[in-house]
Amino acid sequence: MRFSRLILALAAWPSLALGAPDAAPSLARPQVAPPPAWADIAPQPKPPSDSEGAATVDLLGDLQVRFSNEGDTTFIAQSWKIGTAQGLDDGALQLNWDPALETLVVHRYRILRDGKPIDLLGDGSRLNVIQRETRMENAMLDGELTATMQPEDLRVGDVIDLSYSLTRRDPAMQGMSQYIAGPRDGAAFGRFRVRLLWDKDKPMHWRVLPGVIQPRLKQTAQGSELVADVTDMSAPLAPEAAPARYRLVNAVEITQFADWQGVSRTFAPLYANAARLAPDSPLHAEAARIRAASTDPRRRAELALQLVQEQVRYLFLGMNDGGFVPAAADQTWARRFGDCKGKTVLLVALLNELGIDARPVLVHTESGDLVADRLPSMEAFDHVIVEARIEGKSYWLDGTRLGDLSLARLRTPNYRVGLPVTTEGAALVPMVPEPLDAPTEVIALNLDASRGLDLPAPAKGEMRFHGETASDMRLRYAGYSMADRNRELRKLWRDTFDFVSPGKVGTREDAASGDFIVFMEGTAAMEWTADLGTRWFEIDRSRLGWRFDIAREGELNSNAPYAVDYPDWWGARVTIKLPYAGKGFRLQGDSVDKTVGDLYHFRRSVLMLAGVVVMESETKALSDQLPAARAARVRAEMAELATNSVFVRAPSDYAPTDQEKAETRRQEQAEHAAGHSDAPGKDIKSGR
Repeated sequence: MRFSRLILALAAWPSLALGAPDAAPSLARPQVAPPPAWADIAPQPKPPSDSEGAATVDLLGDLQVRFSNEGDTTFIAQSWKIGTAQGLDDGALQLNWDPALETLVVHRYRILRDGKPIDLLGDGSRLNVIQRETRMENAMLDGELTATMQPEDLRVGDVIDLSYSLTRRDPAMQGMSQYIAGPRDGAAFGRFRVRLLWDKDKPMHWRVLPGVIQPRLKQTAQGSELVADVTDMSAPLAPEAAPARYRLVNAVEITQFADWQGVSRTFAPLYANAARLAPDSPLHAEAARIRAASTDPRRRAELALQLVQEQVRYLFLGMNDGGFVPAAADQTWARRFGDCKGKTVLLVALLNELGIDARPVLVHTESGDLVADRLPSMEAFDHVIVEARIEGKSYWLDGTRLGDLSLARLRTPNYRVGLPVTTEGAALVPMVPEPLDAPTEVIALNLDASRGLDLPAPAKGEMRFHGETASDMRLRYAGYSMADRNRELRKLWRDTFDFVSPGKVGTREDAASGDFIVFMEGTAAMEWTADLGTRWFEIDRSRLGWRFDIAREGELNSNAPYAVDYPDWWGARVTIKLPYAGKGFRLQGDSVDKTVGDLYHFRRSVLMLAGVVVMESETKALSDQLPAARAARVRAEMAELATNSVFVRAPSDYAPTDQEKAETRRQEQAEHAAGHSDAPGKDIKSGR
């Protein structure tokens, strides 16, 4: 659907995964009918300015939504001109919809050529309906259908004129409505309109986000109408590299929910019903087994979490009522697959059976600070986890992870806020992680160059991942076959150290710490560069800092801070065993202990002892954002730090080792033998 590339339109369409229906619906077909009576049909506008040479020129973008207690209907009208031959592919029709919850009605699909209409739709029988499942490789099935058609005889200069409606009725929402509407950042239209309508008996709350959409409210005999209508429009851009709350622009947000407590209460019966176990549920026996294994509630919670993480695989099925409604715990256990919602209710059911207070908590994994800034909405979340309360302390459990063997090692995830799902209704709760007590990633590389500078150096490496990073890496490699896993591991090492050729690779777990470890044995072609009568080698990972990019194209919220990954803490350790026990070798480069802009702390130590060079470095984030006013100074300090590396310099009178001499002789002999094999010999056929 070309429209979706240009217009931000989020209604009750959920971000959460898996409701796990019993069967995929049969392929439905869209209807063909006139537009709804309440829709205001817009005439064709003039092209936007500065559109010359574009492959396609967007003339009209018209988004009208009528909210009602029986469902919400979105009317969409769009027209665009084919500007060049490269734009001809954009004339094809592609409309996506969820047949379980939505009705698609196509009103018009035609070509306007020299002012005359050429109908492409007819009675709709030429529409092809397919179920593509574009995310199947990622274990995600959404059940969406696509209505497609390739127009015949489409020419440069033609105008495509399309309009259709989607009516969505989602029982899970209990008649509530919500929407975000506006153009995509940077999109240009001859005319763009957002028109939102609701009746008097349906109170709606709305707010305007920065940008081109500035609607006005007027009262009608039926209720209210909110309209933003812009001609010759180019949507300004959001600021780059800013926190999520600054990046949602050029839109109007509207919701029927008065507060987050209402959202929590609406979700509550869905999760409560799904977590209720049948009298003959096999999960009663699983809970009894866990109960018998330990009297410690923390240990019981650990065993329940391991059961859900390790014995129920992840699969997203967003079909039928799968958007907001979790599959029943018994159903998820019987299938042995589920998504975050299915795994959450399964875990809640087990914990409740064990006498542990547990509740679902809705979160957004990437844009938590935006959730805190938004109007209340059911579609503000993309994930759900479990909060278990044990002896007055909250533990945050995620059934979609792997390897969480100890509650003591779990930290509060960095989701900024979460929404507990409760019958009485809950407000947003803060979810700020505790300070890190150790680096989340440490890379170690040991190089044995004692045989000589020009010989391949035996190399051993280890990447140790801790905490959340360990879980992410564990999940990353859990689904690979042995061959695929080894291939990906070798690629990881080559991407990290481009001069290393990995041989043996693998992973292992550190049971004591919960760390996930990637290891490698191979060889390294160390590049000893000749310069001014000596040779030197730059130690990898010794450079601290980087070129912090503060350039921004966005016109909106230009003074927004820059987002920084926090909490974040990583380190490296490189050891090099030198020839001749290091005699005559020297180090060039100092230790570092520096804080830049209250944003990062950098530390580096380097020493040479008994012919072995040891370099250790660490980088620790101190804040989650950098104020724009300090960005230029921080960038300059980071760039200066990035030029400060550590080098090992060989003595100017360095002589090849015995091993290097032996290798040189071997190569000379091989070259000599190869040269003799190329000498002219007798031609057997001629007898010479």
